[in-house]
Amino acid sequence: MLKIAIVGAGDWSAYVHGPALAHYAKEHPGEVELAAVGVRKNVQRGEEFAQRFGFRRVYTNLDEMIDTEKPDACWVIAPIEGTRALAGQMMERGVPVLFEKPPGKNLQEAEELAEISQRTGTPNMVGFNRRFASGTLQLVEWVKEQGPFDYLYARMRRSKRMDEEFAYGTGIHLLDCVSYLAETALGGTKEAWVSRVTAPSGAYHFYVDLEFGSGARGRCDILPTCGVVDETYELHGHFKTLVHAMPWTAAEVKVDGKAELWVEGKMVESHSFPVEPVHLHAGFYHEACAFLAALKEGRKPSPSAEEVVDSVALAEATQRGEEITFG
Repeated sequence: MLKIAIVGAGDWSAYVHGPALAHYAKEHPGEVELAAVGVRKNVQRGEEFAQRFGFRRVYTNLDEMIDTEKPDACWVIAPIEGTRALAGQMMERGVPVLFEKPPGKNLQEAEELAEISQRTGTPNMVGFNRRFASGTLQLVEWVKEQGPFDYLYARMRRSKRMDEEFAYGTGIHLLDCVSYLAETALGGTKEAWVSRVTAPSGAYHFYVDLEFGSGARGRCDILPTCGVVDETYELHGHFKTLVHAMPWTAAEVKVDGKAELWVEGKMVESHSFPVEPVHLHAGFYHEACAFLAALKEGRKPSPSAEEVVDSVALAEATQRGEEITFG
């Protein structure tokens, strides 16, 4: 039985990661123990989180939690500025860790985590949930049957996101999933050219043109203040198109996700993925499954800190409006 701990009992952790782990424990009886919740100061919030999702104990000292519980796996759900220290602490202590994106507040911190990962050999996974969304998993299955492809298009649209670092903090999800699809279907990402444009709102919008190793081309549009909330990925080939739209809930709007296969102008296969419960089809549950399966089977989880350095570099270049070439 794998003993699981989680660090962080805030809103995001309670929204998706707590439900995903509780769902896993229910679906895999006797395989895991939800052992401990680590919090900094708010013990009451930790206790409420533990009671809600089935964890046994709450700690305010992480070293004490590790020494006492000896967890087989730990989730680190922290603000961006705290991820480097907490994920690094877990890897240095030899605790397999899944931690939220981005892996650090900048490329330097991401590279530091990659170095710790490589040096310690501690299994780890960066929580890029789009890779594990139900629609993405379906796209990857179709890629194996329907390739090759010569164009990739992806877009992320939001309504009132005025975050100064939107492309790095949130847009990185789109850019990482594009990088993953590129590795799967297009020979990896070779080069990117970024246009950063000031929108009427005063925020930046980002347009990323891509060249892939196969010679295919692509485009990503990241529009934080366009008044619509959605996220879509498309792969285009010879008379074939694959489409994946993420499930979304925003304010009063709830939109199911979908995956579609089009051949010669006809939709020949389609799947719908309900938006609720959010943890299920948006990737958080399948992410947990993949991480724990790798630990049980003695495999290296993916994507690890080393694997996502290029995604972080692309997100940082996008945020700055800079061109980037990959080796």
